[in-house]
Amino acid sequence: MLARVVGNQLGLARALWWSLRGRTDVGPDDVPLRYNGLDRALIVTITVVGVLETVVVHVLVSWPPLRWPLLVLSVYGLLSLLAWDQTTLRHPHLLRPGELVLRLAHTRTVRVPLGHLTSVRRQVRNEHRKTLEVDDGGLALSFMGGTTVELRFSPPAEVHADGRAHLVDRVSFAAHDPAGAVALLRAREASPER
Repeated sequence: MLARVVGNQLGLARALWWSLRGRTDVGPDDVPLRYNGLDRALIVTITVVGVLETVVVHVLVSWPPLRWPLLVLSVYGLLSLLAWDQTTLRHPHLLRPGELVLRLAHTRTVRVPLGHLTSVRRQVRNEHRKTLEVDDGGLALSFMGGTTVELRFSPPAEVHADGRAHLVDRVSFAAHDPAGAVALLRAREASPER
């Protein structure tokens, strides 16, 4: 448990560092598919409110043993929020030859082989309670509880999610531009290299 928490914190710190350097986790042959963007208004609002809260608390709390730890915690919270936003930008989904790599920041990775892909469609579903759900032959990797693209496989594909193999006939995921993601995947589905 502690190793997981430390790993997440290091991943957030790396995202801030990569943000300053303009680096992303995308290879030369990878086609990035963003999944964040719908959260932009929420991130900006929470950041502005967080900065205001930090200033107000620092001014109102006059007892130094409480004032300074609250300032440190507030700044740490704001940096964590910005780092989470940056890690989602730095780790987009990746369309590779024969494979789709679905990711949620630096915390989740799902490898989907495209060899048995039979259909791709836009389908919006917002009822996901967990980020990664595997049930009844389907896998969903949601962002903010929603998915926007669905893939169908026949025969079922062996999908690797966080190091575990699952046999699924459908995969749902979130994409910032679902129409663009569907078009890219359909072009890949129709290409002769399949």
